[in-house]
Amino acid sequence: MSYDLDVFGTLSLSARQLVDVLVEDRALHAQVDPGSGGISAVVQADSGEHCFILDGPTRLEREDLPEGRPDLTRLRVQYSISVTYDGQGETNTALALAFADRLAQRVKGTVVDWQTEPEPAAPALPPEPEYFLHLEWFRGLDDDGDAFAAHYVASAEEFFPRALPRTFGCWSPFAKFAKEGAAGVDRLYREECASQRMQISGRKPLIYGFLDEWSRDQIGERQRLGLVFDASTLLKPRLAGAVEAFFVDLARRTDSFFACADVRRSRYNPPVAMARWGEWTGLPRQAPWLSWFAPDYAALVQPHLTTGELRESDRGLLHVSRPSPAIPASASIEREPWVPEDFLPLQGDADDRRVATATARIMPERLRSTRGLTRSR
Repeated sequence: MSYDLDVFGTLSLSARQLVDVLVEDRALHAQVDPGSGGISAVVQADSGEHCFILDGPTRLEREDLPEGRPDLTRLRVQYSISVTYDGQGETNTALALAFADRLAQRVKGTVVDWQTEPEPAAPALPPEPEYFLHLEWFRGLDDDGDAFAAHYVASAEEFFPRALPRTFGCWSPFAKFAKEGAAGVDRLYREECASQRMQISGRKPLIYGFLDEWSRDQIGERQRLGLVFDASTLLKPRLAGAVEAFFVDLARRTDSFFACADVRRSRYNPPVAMARWGEWTGLPRQAPWLSWFAPDYAALVQPHLTTGELRESDRGLLHVSRPSPAIPASASIEREPWVPEDFLPLQGDADDRRVATATARIMPERLRSTRGLTRSR
């Protein structure tokens, strides 16, 4: 059990300056461990017994500050104090509170005593979107795999900035795009995501996303970038046009063998069936709003695409099944497949229809897994 205090201020003190504030009370002594972003100090009482732990200073962004404390909005530095209760709990707490008051004066800030701070009211959750726009790009693993994140950010910056991440990383705490920029996304992906998926969070309309690892040693032999948006914000033709331009440009930049964009009722149910081992499973069962095919895939599929609009280029084929992205793909009545069954995976798991239990019979041979971990239809 501990007694926790935070001091929020405007000044970042050095290790030496923090020790000076500590020893103003002659009953305190510190063992200081300097760190790259501050210090961690084990503070002892005159008797030699442990008194409290001091960590800081930590630089804060506005969103890192406590809820319900508008008086802290101008403060950007945090010092944390933790008193572990033992036989001297009351004495140690009094020493820690006195030190916190002195420190707050020195850093021109204030003390937050979490034991007396009222519990903040739970923020009202925003209403769940009615429809979700799923964007997915698939490419084979190759020597350009570690550039996938750089291509994603460059395409978003040029065509659809709303697709840029707010935060990104492999594990918490995530890096902030406002601070790290495009170069930071590229660097982190190259250095830390060889075997670890990059997680993405965004600002409305982007809800979240992920970017698969790039090492060619991965079982799945392919990479996927998935982004999920609140579809309600994309009803305007201008925004739908920006999504389409972003979608096609990124497919071209990354040599995607398939990509799709579709509106779904669930954020957890993307168009392409999931694979247990990461293989390419086959095409979506129902026609997405947008589909992109690499030339070898297009040669197989194009004779069967008898509805919608086709736009050919030397880099691939775009199929637009309907003019608006806002029409939900998952209607109450199941629609017929848009391509023959041989292009589709088998989804025979009664407990999870999203998972492919057998891959499609027809696909470019280069996409068929050499490991054969999931059977073909």
